[in-house]
Amino acid sequence: MRVRHARGQSLVETALGVMVFVTILLFGIYFAEVGALTLKVQEAANFAMWNATGRVMHDPQDNEWGRRGTVLAAEAEANGRYADFDGRQRMGRTGVAVQQAIARAQPIQVDCRPELPGTVRGLAMADADPDLAGTIAMGTQGMGCTASSSIRGVRIGRYLENGREGFFKVSQRRAADAFTVCAAGRASGGRCTARFGMLLDDWGLGGVEEGRACALNVNGARRCANLDYYEWAQRVYRANGAAGNAGSALAAITGATGVNEDQFFMSFRGEEDNYEENLGSTHAGGQTRWEVTPFDAPNIRSYKVGRANHWLGVPR
Repeated sequence: MRVRHARGQSLVETALGVMVFVTILLFGIYFAEVGALTLKVQEAANFAMWNATGRVMHDPQDNEWGRRGTVLAAEAEANGRYADFDGRQRMGRTGVAVQQAIARAQPIQVDCRPELPGTVRGLAMADADPDLAGTIAMGTQGMGCTASSSIRGVRIGRYLENGREGFFKVSQRRAADAFTVCAAGRASGGRCTARFGMLLDDWGLGGVEEGRACALNVNGARRCANLDYYEWAQRVYRANGAAGNAGSALAAITGATGVNEDQFFMSFRGEEDNYEENLGSTHAGGQTRWEVTPFDAPNIRSYKVGRANHWLGVPR
């Protein structure tokens, strides 16, 4: 008599294997999508900071330094570009949720503040000299940015979830609940408190307009194309007593008519002009060229012989 053996082990093992495989596959895809979306959140925060560096931060003529509006404008630009996690073009005022295979992410929210990062202490002109207090008023010397998005997993079924009567006893969907992703650090109570920080601007001149040459004034007519540099130099000249009054005093004694000894003259010429100002025949001794420092003249040994064809002191 033949004995029948119990069957079904392979079917049970296959069913268990499929359940484990499907679970690993679904959450593997989900975690990969979360990782990619998190990188875009970080990118959005950094975009705002780099965008701020390309904006006008100061206007020396109006004594305006560290414009606070610059930070807010960079924040708005980042929010407009990264609402859909793309960043290549501006979207409308409101973004829409991004749905991937499993992960669904809400529009990125970029938050920037015009403040110095961390415990960095700001500087003021009075720190260098109390008499300089108020000469330059800084609006902001730095900024801090973060970005966040709420992500959750969808399209994960509730198979084999029947409470304590089910196979897994607990819900595997808890790992797919909504959570907040931060550009920096981790969320605390759904809020992102850590920020990327960066210092902004400086107290110097920069850019194309503030690096142009400044032609010498002729007969009181201003020809300087670099007004910021000109007015800064003139302000220092006036604040330090200008030229004084010795010439006027001497002219009064002799009965002669003196010139305006306080008249401000300035010439700023760079390498593109060979460090020279062409004055025609009005210069001392009829010389047509006025060399500014440093200068290059044919009758002297070039000051840059030791620096020719070098970059950062290293021969090219």
